[in-house]
Amino acid sequence: MIEAKLEKSEIEKLQTFFNATQKQLNNASNYALRETINWVKSQLVKRTANESHIQQKPLTQKTSRGTARIHSSVDKANKTARLWFGTYKISLARLNPRQLGKGGSKKRKGARAGVVAGVGGSIFREGAFLMPIRKKTGEAAIVPYQVMKRASKKRLPIIKQTYDYSDKAVGIENELMSQVPKKLADTLRAKLKWQTEQN
Repeated sequence: MIEAKLEKSEIEKLQTFFNATQKQLNNASNYALRETINWVKSQLVKRTANESHIQQKPLTQKTSRGTARIHSSVDKANKTARLWFGTYKISLARLNPRQLGKGGSKKRKGARAGVVAGVGGSIFREGAFLMPIRKKTGEAAIVPYQVMKRASKKRLPIIKQTYDYSDKAVGIENELMSQVPKKLADTLRAKLKWQTEQN
């Protein structure tokens, strides 16, 4: 979790410096919290996707269970904004997978057979295959195919293929946490300056 919090003493100093009213201060602080947490969200998604070589969209979508992978909230009363980012594994089916080569004994020597996914096919799972999803209820599936791989040479069991981006996401989250106080203070100062100059 990343938290952006405005300390009362900091707010009071800026209020005195800009000679701002309580209403101007409230408007500026609420804007600064929203702006900062949205900036963190944007940076976290962009940088995680870029460093993991995966698409951004799956990081902002809900999971198959309907839970949000990324969620933010602003508490105006306590002048606090929080961001939660779930780093649980993501299904390869969400990362634009495509079949590469074919199985069997007659495949070309040295040719790869499996599934590639991610940006530019950065993720490769040898021996994996695309399995169409069929729902008995007739409801539309979130993805048309699931990426599966046999656990052994036998037909069953098969294992759903996922991608773990948690290490990169946590590293980026820690970097961003150190930048939040300055970003918040700068945004509040700029917004308060704008508010007081309008009157």
